[in-house]
Amino acid sequence: GASGAGGASGHMWRAQLPHRSLRAARRAPAAAPPLPPAVGRRGLFFKRERPRLFDIEGLETPRDFPRLADEAVKVANRELDGVAQKGPMQLVAALDNASNELCRIADAAELCRNVHPDQRFVESASHAVQVISAYMGEVNLDASIYEGMRRGEASQDFAGMPLEARTVLRHMRVSMEHEGIHLQDEEKAQCLQLLEREQELSFGIVQHQERKRRTAVVGSDGGMEGLWLPVEGVGGALGTQVASLPRRRETGKDEVLVVPDSPWAEQVLKCASCPESRRRVHEAQQAPDEQGEGEMAELLRVRQQLAHLRGYRTWAEYAQREALLASPDRVNSFLGAAWERLRPGVLADLELLAAEKQRLGLGRPALEAWDVPLLLHRCRSQQEEQGGSSISEYLTYGSLMRGVELILSELLGLAFVSEEPKTGEVWHPSVQKYTLRERKDDRVLGILYLDPFARPGKVVQSAQFTLQGSKLVEGGATQIPVTTLVYSLPAGMVGLPLSYAVTFMHEIGHAVHSLLSETTFQHLSGTRGTVDFVEFPSHLFEHFVMDPSCLAKYAAHATTGAPMPSELGQTSLKSRQQFAHIEAAQQLMYAVVDQAFYTCMPSGAAGSEGGAEVRQHLAGVVDRFEIDGPFSGRFTSLLGLSRISKFDHLVHYGGSYYCYLFNRALSAHVWQHGFHGDPFAAEAGSRLRGLLRGGSVVQSLDAIEALCPGAGGFRAEDVPLDAFVAQLSAAG
Repeated sequence: GASGAGGASGHMWRAQLPHRSLRAARRAPAAAPPLPPAVGRRGLFFKRERPRLFDIEGLETPRDFPRLADEAVKVANRELDGVAQKGPMQLVAALDNASNELCRIADAAELCRNVHPDQRFVESASHAVQVISAYMGEVNLDASIYEGMRRGEASQDFAGMPLEARTVLRHMRVSMEHEGIHLQDEEKAQCLQLLEREQELSFGIVQHQERKRRTAVVGSDGGMEGLWLPVEGVGGALGTQVASLPRRRETGKDEVLVVPDSPWAEQVLKCASCPESRRRVHEAQQAPDEQGEGEMAELLRVRQQLAHLRGYRTWAEYAQREALLASPDRVNSFLGAAWERLRPGVLADLELLAAEKQRLGLGRPALEAWDVPLLLHRCRSQQEEQGGSSISEYLTYGSLMRGVELILSELLGLAFVSEEPKTGEVWHPSVQKYTLRERKDDRVLGILYLDPFARPGKVVQSAQFTLQGSKLVEGGATQIPVTTLVYSLPAGMVGLPLSYAVTFMHEIGHAVHSLLSETTFQHLSGTRGTVDFVEFPSHLFEHFVMDPSCLAKYAAHATTGAPMPSELGQTSLKSRQQFAHIEAAQQLMYAVVDQAFYTCMPSGAAGSEGGAEVRQHLAGVVDRFEIDGPFSGRFTSLLGLSRISKFDHLVHYGGSYYCYLFNRALSAHVWQHGFHGDPFAAEAGSRLRGLLRGGSVVQSLDAIEALCPGAGGFRAEDVPLDAFVAQLSAAG
């Protein structure tokens, strides 16, 4: 997903950054052996080339990060000196200059502390993020700057300013208000306390879940916590992994210990033929987690109080304040309409699973919640086996990069050029550097660092980090965007699963949005916008994999280089869509829970009592989605909806989780009416460049609708669902 300086997100300089894998608290990479010092090229008459990480002047060793952070603060202070007395246009320019200097170091440090293999760099980068975040926290509470902004907006000059300047000034002012700058002293102190408490809770909840996911842990009584499952029932599912798990042989039993929230437990649910073992795992996963639910209820209370202080009725209303779907009512209207269209396909999918259960003779015909993962896995595996050649044989890192080059050159008229990194510029030898250039005049538009492969200690799975936003600088020069795409493709894997290819192209969409941004100010460049807008380009780019005619243009066999047969692409994509209604319904229900959670107003009850109150509220909301079908128990349980403490997305994307389903529907509509049939047409590319060029300045549905002229307009909550539902039904 899109990201930037996590320690500084939400401050007055920057849009509230979107979500996704990166908003979770992350472990620092395990300490690696110190890297040998980079050796610069030198000769008798040549100056030694000094190593510069990210090509940042002065960033040569771990010691440099804190120094550069201090220097950035000094530069920002100079920019802000007397800023409140400036006219509105000069005010915006000075604020954006200060922000740019701070973000140049903070964003580099945020990337470094997530991906650098040298622990010394990780620690010094974390220190730099803290220094700059602390400074930004002080500036956010500078009353003179805030009053200068208010005067600027109220001045006669404001109306004559360019749209971007007006938008940035308003955005900065509102961001300061979200920190409590406009409140009376007592309320301001309360706001700061709540912000600190929110951070503590968010971090604690994620850490709590991380601990629960670890393999077997020692309980307080010295015993091992988890489920003892018979090797006879789960050994086939776990394979060689059985050897890595605690094992006991007592009273004639041979059992292994499986922690309910671990990957091994998921493997049991998907692959173990023993229904009793699967039932026990499922029920353990659903068991109340009083500590976790109490913490979630406390987080909800804190966020609702923050929303009230900021002038909103609920956190959901606050989270959607600038979104395309601008209110909880509109979000719920969209979710309700989507459910009506999904329901028939969901029932049909469940009937197929029930028939498969009966065919396999897995107990009584009615589906149980612990049957669904196994049956989905078996049905999909069967379809892949029947298809003969696997599409993964034609999906390699090389073929995906050919696809990226094809999109950039044919659709967008750009050159995608591999560059040799300078000495010390990248953090690992496998990191690649590319420039994006105008083909007609070779002008460099942006720089992309690509860190594609998994390695020991690398914890980021899939994310985009902005290093530098687009901006006009003094003298009329342009600061070009610099962004990094971090992925974890399995090193040495010959062919990649289709899901890897889709996710890779999704992240490329975020990166291209950043790199093609041409804004006057960096504040709203690239993906620095509201989450349901910035997720659109990335979802649109997924179609370059999911459309068989596109895939056939660049997919080639991993060993022979032969082009992929067109019928294989169609068969594999059809297989991917098998039971797609169930998967979409699960995503929809997660969004429903997210909306219900952040419109709930819990009483002051603490701990487990507060968690029970929230759980009761959510149950009342999801009950409206209950349906009758070939299953026992509740439909929502069948979808795998579990205790709220397991919903990490309630922490990371609070109030915004709907954006994934919304953008799947929106991008399917735009693809069908603006790209399908001729996806690399010059006109389509020109329209797409127009959207991306604006970064996140104009975050409107009109800007997206312009990609498919002639298709007719619509309100966001009424996004046409025909193309999305047809896509889900492709397996039929």
